[in-house]
Amino acid sequence: MDKKTLGKRIQKYRERARLSQESLAEKIECSAIFISYIERGEKAPGLDTLIKLSNELNVSVDILLGKELKGYTNAKLHDIEIRLKGLPSREQYKILEVIDAAIMIELNYYNEKDSDEK
Repeated sequence: MDKKTLGKRIQKYRERARLSQESLAEKIECSAIFISYIERGEKAPGLDTLIKLSNELNVSVDILLGKELKGYTNAKLHDIEIRLKGLPSREQYKILEVIDAAIMIELNYYNEKDSDEK
């Protein structure tokens, strides 16, 4: 993965967490300038810093690196479907409504982000 792509991902998750570069830097014990360099793709974080970023931004390292496991997603969805079917219909409906709302929030976030970049 190139440094620019990694930097954009880190910036996306930092903004989603509503953290400034300064506050993120303080939390992971580095400088705000270094965070800026990372987000612009001028520097890459070391492994220790990448793990700290992952923990602070509440996103796995594989996602930050763009190595999300597609098989994992399918397996996870299948597991959720099986467990959901074990619940009463009313509870299934409640959970599906929560999932639908979460998806809508994410879609709105990405749509706003896309329109800001254009």
